[in-house]
Amino acid sequence: MDNFVSNLLLESPIVVFLVIIASLIVTVFKHKCLSLLEEIKESVGKVLLRNQIEAKIKSLHSHDFFNVIESTRMACKHTKFYTHKKLDVTKTAMFVDFMNFKLDSIAKGFGDLIDRTNSFNNNTELKNAVIDTMGKIIVEYTEETRIHFYKKGIPVEDADYAVDTFEKWRLETVSAVSGRIMSVFSSSFHKTRYENLLAVLELVSMAIALIPKDGVGAFNSINGKFKDIKYK
Repeated sequence: MDNFVSNLLLESPIVVFLVIIASLIVTVFKHKCLSLLEEIKESVGKVLLRNQIEAKIKSLHSHDFFNVIESTRMACKHTKFYTHKKLDVTKTAMFVDFMNFKLDSIAKGFGDLIDRTNSFNNNTELKNAVIDTMGKIIVEYTEETRIHFYKKGIPVEDADYAVDTFEKWRLETVSAVSGRIMSVFSSSFHKTRYENLLAVLELVSMAIALIPKDGVGAFNSINGKFKDIKYK
């Protein structure tokens, strides 16, 4: 049989040619198949990784960040202020309301940010969104607090003074946390949107935990200013 094939190949150049062509086709097709399989494998891997990251980002709604907000709210709720050794009812109520507006804005702002993070194409878009969110939170709760104080019978000048005093006390904490957030995005340790947002939530959680300390310091510096004002 082998001799027959050998004689056939020697006597039929066309057969030789066809065998060579067939061999080349098989070789090329094999390489293309392997290349295609590698591309499919890589694409599937990217999709799986993306889905995994998106699922992790959604899971951040259960992050301890939101527990810190509620524990801070409780700490503020039980804070009392005294003027001349007597309970200052107005200042105490103003402080609790102010902190509730602040904490509500933080919870809403970062909850919305978590929902939007999967729509961002890269970490730069996420960083810009974090900066924008933090700025909007401050504007929102300060304006809501001012309006609330006005409606409660606090004179405009005094209401503005209370809000501005608190913001001055918070400035050092906010600046420190903002600086660390920028460092998170500029480092090579946090590669995915999930890793960056997780680090941001950890840093902001620390700042939230300091709210009672900063708030008490700010309101204690307001000496008896609201004692005789009826907080309706």
